[in-house]
Amino acid sequence: MAQFSGSEPLVGEIVGLRTFRVDESGLLLPLYSNLSWYDGSNTATCAPPTGEHHRHPHAVPAPGCECGFYAYGTETAARHNRHMRYVQAVVSCWGGVIAGTQGVRAEHARIDAIWLNPNVASWTHKRVAAHYPSARLYTDRRAMLAEHPLSTLDCYERNPRHRIAPRLGAVSAGAALLALGLLPTAWLRQTTLLWDAWLIATLAVAALAAWLLVGARGPGHRAAAFVTAGVLAWLVAPLFGPTGWLLRLPLLRGMLVAAGGYLLSLRPGFFPVEHSRHERAFCGVRP
Repeated sequence: MAQFSGSEPLVGEIVGLRTFRVDESGLLLPLYSNLSWYDGSNTATCAPPTGEHHRHPHAVPAPGCECGFYAYGTETAARHNRHMRYVQAVVSCWGGVIAGTQGVRAEHARIDAIWLNPNVASWTHKRVAAHYPSARLYTDRRAMLAEHPLSTLDCYERNPRHRIAPRLGAVSAGAALLALGLLPTAWLRQTTLLWDAWLIATLAVAALAAWLLVGARGPGHRAAAFVTAGVLAWLVAPLFGPTGWLLRLPLLRGMLVAAGGYLLSLRPGFFPVEHSRHERAFCGVRP
């Protein structure tokens, strides 16, 4: 959230770039909820409230909350979102607007233009066009951005560095956790250092899972809590001997599903269409 907060709140119309999921009916959905956008003006609310304002009603967006409609301020910032390869939309934001280094959060937003990947089926393209008649649909992304230029704000990070070290650290930490969960208990107890590492990792993951579950503020938080619980089950599996593999199954299944989904996305002509129930409403969970 810090990348979409930090500077002084702005008032006025700001043009940004964002992505959506596409429902099978042609509605555009945020990445982390099933609350579809309307054609024309959309108004964000914070229900239920999140962040430090979770107990008090407040204006949307608020500096200490995650509410509001999100939009990237530059193409460079948006490029790191994998879903941008399928759907891109130019949106105008106004009312209460808070800007950060990567983009803005806004009280009101409107879809001005939509680009869909050429792999989209013709029936999906027609349904999207029918639901959003006031937005122009493009087959050329560059043409869309040329005709709908993004706003330029001083707070935007112009040339964000591609940070490889944090990613390598996260991958290494994940590999270390998986390795600890594969070692038999006898091996873990052979050295104090290895046992202490396993104990500290297990307690840390358990605390993180509990914090995420208790403090869940949206679908993303709950999903993270379940993934962390799967990692915890993986770590404690050695304590149960041969039957410990049952505790590893949820995480193994999740990894297989994720790998399978990624491989499916590489096939020619792929375009993701959501087969989910959508709702005509908005909330403050990060869209």
